[in-house]
Amino acid sequence: MSAPTAPRASPADPRSRFIADLHAEAAAFADFHELLRTEQAALAARDIEALLQIGPSKSERIGALNDLARRRAAYLTSQAFAPDRNGMAQWLLVHGGNESGALSASWQRLLDTASRAQALNRENGVLIETRLQHNQQLLSALASGAQPSLYGPDGQTRMGGSGRNLGKV
Repeated sequence: MSAPTAPRASPADPRSRFIADLHAEAAAFADFHELLRTEQAALAARDIEALLQIGPSKSERIGALNDLARRRAAYLTSQAFAPDRNGMAQWLLVHGGNESGALSASWQRLLDTASRAQALNRENGVLIETRLQHNQQLLSALASGAQPSLYGPDGQTRMGGSGRNLGKV
């Protein structure tokens, strides 16, 4: 689903720039959500090459989202509104004008997409953590199996040189 095309903002019109940024932020969240879906598919397929390509792109998109959120917060603060959801809702009531319905819908889509992206990112984190734990267990099993066998004075095999036969007390 693509975001509506943002109106061109004149440099002298902070409100228009703010509205353009709002549309850009909604589009950026939709794009980020799609990237997270791609990441999840790569995790499920254990596609390391795809994951290596996704990492830098994910970081770049997070940076862009953070920049847009900072600009939104700065604008709301400059207009004497709280830099949060409530402040945005109040701004829409006071300054939405003829575009109030469309802007409110765009803001709600942004919030919904951000919520879905957050949940998907959390799921991907769980998948990564599960894979990491599994790999660590495999490495531990391989490492313990790779210890040299030693022979004790009685001719019995002993693992790792503890000097004590594990079958005796």
